[in-house]
Amino acid sequence: GAAAMAAPQPAKLHLTCVEVATSSSDRVWQAAADGAPSGTAFLVGEQTAGRGRRGAGWSSEQGGMYLSILLRPSVSPDAFWGLSFVAAMAIREAIAARLSATEVTLKWPNDIMAGGGKICGILLEARGEDVVVGTGVNIAPVTPLADAKVPAVSFHELGGRTTMPEELARDYAARLLGRAAQWERDGFAPVRLEWLNHCAHIGQTIRVMTGSRVIAGAFDDLCDDGALAIRGDDGTVQRVTTGDVELTGRL
Repeated sequence: GAAAMAAPQPAKLHLTCVEVATSSSDRVWQAAADGAPSGTAFLVGEQTAGRGRRGAGWSSEQGGMYLSILLRPSVSPDAFWGLSFVAAMAIREAIAARLSATEVTLKWPNDIMAGGGKICGILLEARGEDVVVGTGVNIAPVTPLADAKVPAVSFHELGGRTTMPEELARDYAARLLGRAAQWERDGFAPVRLEWLNHCAHIGQTIRVMTGSRVIAGAFDDLCDDGALAIRGDDGTVQRVTTGDVELTGRL
């Protein structure tokens, strides 16, 4: 038979650590504009203007892992949404390896849950053929946000006091770059199956805001295009795409 297609080689990590910045993603976009290679990453100790989805602020206190990484995937930009799930699984794996007593799960489309709260959020930004994956992990305890729908949890509360931001960032980045290369080769189907294995919503009722409308129902499936399928009480299934949603949590 024909030889299996070779996987694209994972990009090499080029990590810069800085104490303070407006946001780790701002630093990566500056580097991208100067022609930095795929795999360029910035780890920031404290962000003064971190971003959440839909422009929500993201609390970025000292002691968290705030990492942004540049990717230039060899896929069409309209498939870049898949990286949100790829990144979620990479950071879930890196967190779970350090919190062995805690179940670490995935909340659609890109939050990581542990111990009943949110430990991590991911924000993807694409410009042309460049994508920046921004990831924030609570390591030290964080001040609760008054309007957060899901409480924040941190490594410290879950017994992960020895975890250091740079060590976690390097492990996560290696997993992300490897998984991104696999996704470029194999597409979203294997990502979807693995995501469902770790999904926090199985058997749960969920609520999603789309514009001014709330869609509520049972988690039904993750679709082939990354959309969420929600089954209402009447049995009808509605699809919600990542672009439609104002998540009921924050980045």
